Amino acid sequence: MVTPINFSSIKKTSSLPSVSSATSMTMRSVSTILSSSSTGVASSYTHHPRAYQIIRHFARPRRPSPHKRRGRPTSNNNNNKLGNNNGILTNNPPPQHSKKNVLVIGSQGQLGKTLVSHFGNQMNWNVLGADVIVDPSSNENDTIVQQSKGMKAYIPLPQDGSVADLSVALYRGVSNYLSPNNNKSASLDAIVCASGGWMGDVNKFDFLQHSINDNEGLEDIDLEEEYMRESSEVCEHMMRVNYYPIVAGGMIGQRFLNGSSSSSSRMDDTNGGGNGLFVIIGASAALSPTPGMLGYGSAKAASHHFLQSYGPSVAEENGATSVGILPLMLDTPANRAMLGGDDDGNDNDGRYSKMVKPIHIANEIGEWIKNPHLRPHSGSLVKVIAKSRMDGSGGAAFHLVR
Repeated sequence: MVTPINFSSIKKTSSLPSVSSATSMTMRSVSTILSSSSTGVASSYTHHPRAYQIIRHFARPRRPSPHKRRGRPTSNNNNNKLGNNNGILTNNPPPQHSKKNVLVIGSQGQLGKTLVSHFGNQMNWNVLGADVIVDPSSNENDTIVQQSKGMKAYIPLPQDGSVADLSVALYRGVSNYLSPNNNKSASLDAIVCASGGWMGDVNKFDFLQHSINDNEGLEDIDLEEEYMRESSEVCEHMMRVNYYPIVAGGMIGQRFLNGSSSSSSRMDDTNGGGNGLFVIIGASAALSPTPGMLGYGSAKAASHHFLQSYGPSVAEENGATSVGILPLMLDTPANRAMLGGDDDGNDNDGRYSKMVKPIHIANEIGEWIKNPHLRPHSGSLVKVIAKSRMDGSGGAAFHLVR
């Protein structure tokens, strides 16, 4: 016969805190840690369905501790002329492992130039740029490397190329820059895809009206067919500039991103081994239906889906983190002109209050590269909201949405 247990005879213990008190202790500990941060750009993430919001602030770059050993400074005394070497243009020696290696896809756009300048000049990292060119045989490529502040080398990408064309061009350029001597251990610490573009849908009424006025007397033209063609071309172009580069960058990340199987030998304390970062620029508008810009919304939504599917798989394979940043609208001269205003940077204009400045995105990505523990989980979509004030000050808030 089984003897029943008398629960009343078991002594109660008071050494363990209650659930509510444990939660309170955790909150106080986190608030204590966060209170030591400096103030500037704020961001908030929710890492758990029941978690609290974490506010981070950045203002000044952190100074290295005097107790930590510093690497020996390296000097660049190589005065080699620019030249096309297996798909890459550079006037610098191979990257040193003591610095971060960052690939910026779309480096010639407004956001891309800001990223290159911030990473190359402010952070003193090795920045490899990549973007489309008009004529591969022109001297424009040499000018890009010379004029781009902070860029170590430039990879010319084929214009109107397929995903395969972009992937192959990026593979050749990155491989020849990181591994000029067939050194398979070199890798990238981060890949940032800043390429993109916007086009609205073709208005059928306006298109037909303008076509009739422009082609008066040409009865052999099928206007409906031309409308179908032009509308389809808009959708195709939006996929090419907004989605294709992200897929190509993801393919490159599987091979060269720090922590991948091909670069696992370069996992040391100097570069924060195994913590590579892949960042794409999405669009907060594509989180919901986008009537009037079907091609743009579809391309951005596809980019979000790719990132959310790519992130968990890559994190499981090599520990890299993939994050999508979703601004409402970037503060660029082209976007200001599209709103019907000027491009003089007037922050007192209310039309520009929701536009995110590229430097705020560059600062946030830079912190993620330096401090992997500050990143949201891999596969996250982070919405960025401008916090501009009438006096031109303020920053940007980063909120986890998915």
